[in-house]
Amino acid sequence: MDQPALVVKPEYRVRVLRGDFLPAATLVILAVTAVVYVLEILADVYTSGRGLAFSQSIRRFMVELGWSGPANPLVLLEFGASFKPYVQRGEYWRLVMPMFLHAGLAHLFLNGLGLYALGRILERIYGYGRFACLYVGAGIGGSLLSVWCSSGIAVGASGAIFGIAGAIVVTGYLRPEITSPRWRRVFGRLMVLAILADLALGIEIPAIARWLRMGEVRIDNWAHVGGLVSGMALAALMPPPRRREYGYHGSVVRERSPAIVALPAAIVALSMAFAAEHYRAYLAVTRTLEESARLRTAHQDDRALGLAQEAARQSPTDERPHEQLGLLYLVQKRIPEAIREYGEALRLSPDSPRAQLGLALAYRESGDLPKSRELFEAVVKAAPEDAEGQETLADVCAELKLYQEAVSHYQLALRLDPDMAAAHNNLAWLDATADDPHFRNPEEALDHARRAVELSRWKQPEYIDTLAEALYVNKQYAEAVRVQAKALELVPGNPEYKDHMARYRKAAGA
Repeated sequence: MDQPALVVKPEYRVRVLRGDFLPAATLVILAVTAVVYVLEILADVYTSGRGLAFSQSIRRFMVELGWSGPANPLVLLEFGASFKPYVQRGEYWRLVMPMFLHAGLAHLFLNGLGLYALGRILERIYGYGRFACLYVGAGIGGSLLSVWCSSGIAVGASGAIFGIAGAIVVTGYLRPEITSPRWRRVFGRLMVLAILADLALGIEIPAIARWLRMGEVRIDNWAHVGGLVSGMALAALMPPPRRREYGYHGSVVRERSPAIVALPAAIVALSMAFAAEHYRAYLAVTRTLEESARLRTAHQDDRALGLAQEAARQSPTDERPHEQLGLLYLVQKRIPEAIREYGEALRLSPDSPRAQLGLALAYRESGDLPKSRELFEAVVKAAPEDAEGQETLADVCAELKLYQEAVSHYQLALRLDPDMAAAHNNLAWLDATADDPHFRNPEEALDHARRAVELSRWKQPEYIDTLAEALYVNKQYAEAVRVQAKALELVPGNPEYKDHMARYRKAAGA
């Protein structure tokens, strides 16, 4: 009996969801994102919690891992968050890293849920290689628009996920034959409505949070739009791989093109390698600058200057060593050198308030009052009007010994957020230790320090140390010793806290 002829019909027709399909690329992206999140927490505990007892470090790790995310936003920045000044100076890997970085467990969970829900649909059609290209390409597109239109720090996979949603819409409209009838609504109007609703929420949620006084909530809608447009464009330009339906057996076989996955994999791998090297250099420079700052506090200015110069050689594109050099030159009244270093810091990071204020102070010392006033007013105008922005500006003013301005901005921060522990603590430290005695206020220092410790539930050793200092300047020496002992229980190896304790014990006659 003759066998029927084998009929080969090249076409796209597939069943969108099949029980035995494994969305390999989607699962790998989710796994990599989860691993990066754990590394963020470990890095934050390592850098911010140095000196903590082991049990305290473990407890902090579990708290941050389980909900809050990295307590120090600088960890996200140094892991590769997108930031316009840094991308402009050549750190293009920051266009890739944000899609793998998240600011907390809720952020990670919501994005992971969206990626899994949409990724397994689109990957079933495009295959793991082309899906990976769509995802990474959309994420880069989101970062590009975010950097172009926003001056803030941005992290999160939502731009790439919007790109996947946009690709689903384009696929549904341009290639309706690849979807089964019951899935065509998902690939059409329903997905368009979901995208519009998500974009609207991105606009409304920050406004609602401000209205409810829940603090500042930042949603990077530019990244969402950039990812959406990029995903739609890529889906229009890159069709799914063809399938062949064999009439004799009726089976569906995918024409695979696994080599294409090498492109997005190489982009991500290189970006992560650059990020790791950047973070290694960041830690080395940070340690050098911390030692330089310690020597400056001990009035060993020449040694402090040498270490700051070494830090500048270690990382030529880091603005922090130049800010430290500018401050040291200001202390030594070497004003032209201070102006030069602050100018270099601004070249590397044009929006740095520390460099802008330092340069304003240098110009004031040089007698150029109009230029100094212009710079200072520009910094104040550019500072965010929320409590966090005002507190950050106050910290910079305090470091530069602009005490009147620092007190003003701390007070404004506390009017905006009366329960901001960091503002209470830092204002207390200024009131207790300001070099200019006109700005010392021991009684107010004690009030603010107690409030900071209460708000943090006695869990922040730096706040407890400030309270001990406030007690000391109020001549409550025995109580200062008792409180400082609590700080040392949390960070038994901290040499600065040990020096403080020795001073308190001596005053108490212990």
